[in-house]
Amino acid sequence: MRCTLGAIVAATLAPAPAAGQSADERPSSAEAPGDIQVTAQRRPELSRKTPLALAAFDGGFIARTRIDDVKDLAIYAPGLSGNSEDSYIDSLAIRGIVSNDYGIGGDPAIGLFKDGVHQGRSGSAVTSFFDIARAEVLRGPQGFLFGRNAISGAISVITAKPELDRTAGYVDVAIGQPSRFEAEGAINLLLGRSSALRIAGYGVRADGWIDNAFTPGNDRLLGQNKTAGRISLAHERGAVRLLLTAEHERRRLDGTVYRGSNDDREVLDYLDQTLGTAVVIRGDARSIDSDLVEPRDRGSITSITAQADLELGFATLTSLTGYRGHNFSYFEDYDGTALPLGTYRQWQSGTYASHEFRLVSPGGGLLSWSAGVSGYRERVRAHYDDEAAENLVCVAGYGYSDCEELTQDLYGTSFTPSPDGMIVQSNAARNVATGLSAFADVNVRPMPRLQLGAGLRYTWDRKDFSLNIPPTESSLGNIWTFSYYTLGAVSDARSWHGLTPRLFARYEPSDQINLYASVTRGYKAGGFGTFTVDAPAPIPEFGETPAGTRPDAFDPETVWSKELGVKANVWSRRLQFDVAAFHYVYRDLQTNHWDTATRTQQVINVGKVSGYGVEAAATLRPTRFFDVYGNVTWTRTVTSGDRGCTSNDCGGLANPTWASNGVATAHYPLVSGELFLSGEWSYQGRRREAFDWRGVTRRDAYVAVNLRAGFRLGSRLEVGAYVQNLFDASYYQGASNGGDLTPANWWGASQPRNIGINLRRSFGG
Repeated sequence: MRCTLGAIVAATLAPAPAAGQSADERPSSAEAPGDIQVTAQRRPELSRKTPLALAAFDGGFIARTRIDDVKDLAIYAPGLSGNSEDSYIDSLAIRGIVSNDYGIGGDPAIGLFKDGVHQGRSGSAVTSFFDIARAEVLRGPQGFLFGRNAISGAISVITAKPELDRTAGYVDVAIGQPSRFEAEGAINLLLGRSSALRIAGYGVRADGWIDNAFTPGNDRLLGQNKTAGRISLAHERGAVRLLLTAEHERRRLDGTVYRGSNDDREVLDYLDQTLGTAVVIRGDARSIDSDLVEPRDRGSITSITAQADLELGFATLTSLTGYRGHNFSYFEDYDGTALPLGTYRQWQSGTYASHEFRLVSPGGGLLSWSAGVSGYRERVRAHYDDEAAENLVCVAGYGYSDCEELTQDLYGTSFTPSPDGMIVQSNAARNVATGLSAFADVNVRPMPRLQLGAGLRYTWDRKDFSLNIPPTESSLGNIWTFSYYTLGAVSDARSWHGLTPRLFARYEPSDQINLYASVTRGYKAGGFGTFTVDAPAPIPEFGETPAGTRPDAFDPETVWSKELGVKANVWSRRLQFDVAAFHYVYRDLQTNHWDTATRTQQVINVGKVSGYGVEAAATLRPTRFFDVYGNVTWTRTVTSGDRGCTSNDCGGLANPTWASNGVATAHYPLVSGELFLSGEWSYQGRRREAFDWRGVTRRDAYVAVNLRAGFRLGSRLEVGAYVQNLFDASYYQGASNGGDLTPANWWGASQPRNIGINLRRSFGG
């Protein structure tokens, strides 16, 4: 989005807003999240009265803390981890549960929703936060409430809606390091007495902070260039409300960069020995040493949402229709070295259409209920390339002196080098997924302060999947990523179904305290591996798969989760706190697995995963001059029965045992406004990686601190400055333990200390 200096000046000098300005357009004097209204259970209610583990952040908090997208919520929400700088969601976890399958045959473990519509998978699900009303992070299985495989939790984002009573808007501009310019704005326009139009836009351009030792100069990898816009039209007359929203985003990012570990002597010593030269990863903690000089993470996402509400008196009938289309391309060098061994490329496109009818009764009475049906259809295609140097495959991969010796031994033929000396092995996949579900729940109050609830959702999913692994053009044949080829697509279709009941009880000892307990079952459909096949007979080595070969399928996963919680708003509403204790048992958890024996990337069902922990969050406002929000999480996960492992702990999940984050703000009132100073902290404990026993690298613990200071003139103007990563902490967002010819590595290097300024101006009345 382009924002000229003249436009900024004009916005700054525009008339001041009237007293009735909405919360999503004015900065609040209170920095900390509080007891806000949410719709996690399909009807408006205060977050402290919602009987589930929930963190809610309003639009003001999101704007002030400059939360970039849905993954940045991991910085502030308890129980949520796995933030990264790319468009992938395969590292995002709630309570340790993550779906790390980067193919298209499975589904995410976390349901991501915007305005009630499922956002899909990597390449489509992550879009920028701009003109947001609030975001809700729900922990634990949410399939009953949200459907579509929200087995570990759900994140629900609600955008700002057109208002029918005023013309107003805002502009927000920020300039910072490294060479960062960011602009956001929205305007609300009246179209007569019963209609309104809201137009919002966003843009950011920034350099990266990662240097590549493989190339001279300052590479500045992990840069951003994003533009997005949204237009919403609302109409209300009598008992009918209509809302139509269209949104488009263009994303131009750098793909995730990996730094190999010089400590992985098992892999590096083998490479040294076979190649006859020392392999050393050059650079420091904020640099890489990669032969891929232009990593890529590019996408275009378009969505249309139509919602119609009809007030029937006894209930509200809602029709919600969503459409989403995307194109996505992604390049990365996952081996983390300067050797041309692990260059991965993906091209993907798809559409997602859904519709839901639901009836929701009013809340607050002796009896409340909801019921509905929904369906979806997703079509997605993807093409994958894995590239490596032919001589490295022959010498390091297979132990031959050269490629001529290898081809003579395997095929009895001479070796003909590729023009660029590279072997590229490809596969293409197509997935057409269809699903239907029906749900109903009833909540009753047998006593004034006791509420009991029960509900059930039935879900049916079907996937029609095809996989094509063509012969490589290299004279080495299919010996690297795939040791076979299919000569055309192989296909299969399967369906799965599941029931997800939920029972809860909520008791209010007083108007300020709520206690709740719940038992919930979660379910996620099975799927197909994007990189493996299931053959009815042994596959000839490096040859064509036999007739009857199908894509490799994996089973559904299920979970039973139990939760106890207390939510309170005490001390004359100065202290709000939320404590939840949970325990879950997963069966047949789906996970991505690199089998070094067969050199195949598989999705498998592991045995049993148990998890338990405590999550506590509090907001304290002792005086008008100070407020603080903070949380702390303790989580313990254990796997057993995983691929024959008989010990009590066969590898922890990819979540830290301890984590804490929050924000504290001091306010100094002035006659016409206030000065403010806030500090933000984020602590992530040492994290094990999922289902591996090599243990070369771990994501170490870290603490990151940000500072913000500024001046507010009522609800009209805010001018501020920020320092991110105040103490210049160096850390990584994740680690991988590699294996075979890929050394253990880290990814997601922290951004160095950086500063910036921002200006926000609201106008209208």
